Amino acid sequence: MTTTVLAAGSLRKALPAMAEAAGLKLDIRFGPAGLLRARIEEGLRPSLFLSANMRHVRAVSRLGDYGEAIPFLENRVCLFGRAELLADGDALRAMLDPDGRLGMSTPGADPGGDYALMVFDRAETIRPGSRAMLRDRARSLVGGDLPGHHASTGSPVVDLFRTGKVDLFLGYRTTALDVTARHPGLTILDLPPELAVRPLYGAAARATDEARSALVALLSATARQAAEDCGFTPLPSPAR
Repeated sequence: MTTTVLAAGSLRKALPAMAEAAGLKLDIRFGPAGLLRARIEEGLRPSLFLSANMRHVRAVSRLGDYGEAIPFLENRVCLFGRAELLADGDALRAMLDPDGRLGMSTPGADPGGDYALMVFDRAETIRPGSRAMLRDRARSLVGGDLPGHHASTGSPVVDLFRTGKVDLFLGYRTTALDVTARHPGLTILDLPPELAVRPLYGAAARATDEARSALVALLSATARQAAEDCGFTPLPSPAR
C-alpha cells in the first residue's frame, strides 16, 4: 500500500531514505510547510503531514481527522556559501558584508524563512541595528510557492549558487550538507550559540490505521538512523 504524504522540502533527501529503511511506499509531495498546511486546511487529506516546525503541524492536528502533533526530528540553522566570505568564521560579519549576496527562504510560507528571521532577531542583541540591516539585505528566494507534483528532486538552493544569484544562504544544515557536496567552492559555517536556532520538525497522521502505522514506521530506529545519516538529529520515539 502506498501512503500519501505532504512533507517539508527540507526532507527531500531524508524522507525517501527513511521510507526505504522502514519498508514504506510513500507518494510524497514536497513543498514549503506553510503552503502545504494551507492545502490541508482547504480540504486536501494526505495520510501524513510532516512539517519543518511544530506550529503548522499542530494546526493540522486540530482538524477533526488528524491525530496529535508528534515531534520527530531536529535540524540546525547555519550559514553556507562561498568559502572566502566565511574564512574568518564570523557569521554575523559575513551576513552583513555588502560584498556577499545573502539568500533565505520565504517567511510565512516556509519555516526556513521564519527561522532566518529568528537569527536576525538574535543578531540585534549582539549588534544593535543589525536586525534591520539583515532584513533589508537578505532576499527571500525559495519556498514562496509550491512546486509541481512531478518537480525535479534537485535542490533549488543549488540552482541559486549555480546561476550566481547568491553568495551566501542562511538555511538548514541538512540543506547545506547537500548543497556543498554538489557545488564546489562552498563551505558551511555553524552559527555561534548566541545566534543558534534549532528547528523542531513535527508529524501528524490522519486518523486511519494505515496512516498511524506509517508514522510508527517513520519513528522506528532504522528510519531515525537514516535521517541522522542525512544530517538530522532524531528524537527519541514517543511511547505509543
